[in-house]
Amino acid sequence: MAELLLDIGNSRTKAVLHCNGSFTLLPTHYDMEIQKYQISAVICASVASDERIATVQKESGLHNIPWQIVHSESSKSGLRNKYIEPHLLGVDRWLAMLGAVKHWPQQSLLVVDAGTALTLDWVDENGQHLGGWIIPGFRLQQQAVIGQTAKVFNNSMENANVALGTDTSSCLQNGCLSAAVAVIRQAVQLNAPTRVVMTGGDAALLLPYLSELNPEVEPLLIFHGLGLYI
Repeated sequence: MAELLLDIGNSRTKAVLHCNGSFTLLPTHYDMEIQKYQISAVICASVASDERIATVQKESGLHNIPWQIVHSESSKSGLRNKYIEPHLLGVDRWLAMLGAVKHWPQQSLLVVDAGTALTLDWVDENGQHLGGWIIPGFRLQQQAVIGQTAKVFNNSMENANVALGTDTSSCLQNGCLSAAVAVIRQAVQLNAPTRVVMTGGDAALLLPYLSELNPEVEPLLIFHGLGLYI
């Protein structure tokens, strides 16, 4: 038997199969893909609406097994939440920290999730969350400029580089990438961790410019956190 782990966003759902301690990324959460597995439970995190969760449940075809919706807590598995109202901490941040503490216990950590938003959270060697930052991710940064500037039109990051731009498109791409790199470097200067841990779809874009930090990259970090709720 296996568990289906879901990270449900407003427009995208990521699915991972957990079986005997191993985590396998699935191409989709739709029933045609997952019906081949003997799934005993669904554990999911969501920043989306209840309606979106219901839609995903219908798409999966898993109506007759338990569904557990995970929320941020004051403490779990050696991690303690800094927020006065723990449930207000984004569950994706909470799970990324849980996954990081699981893999690198008793170390001071900077946990970076490079997704739609770029989030940074500090955890000390005793598992105490110290706080964090949230800034727009690459595409949100570009959309903010594009939405307010009629002649700026490129929201791709395919050719982004930490270098001087020579046209409007490269100026925008390179500026957004350089801003994210600078924020992470500033975070390390502010409160230097033993280890920098990165996850999220845009982590690969950042890595070439952070080699001096020797970051650890774990694409399924949030799902390792979800796995602690099985």
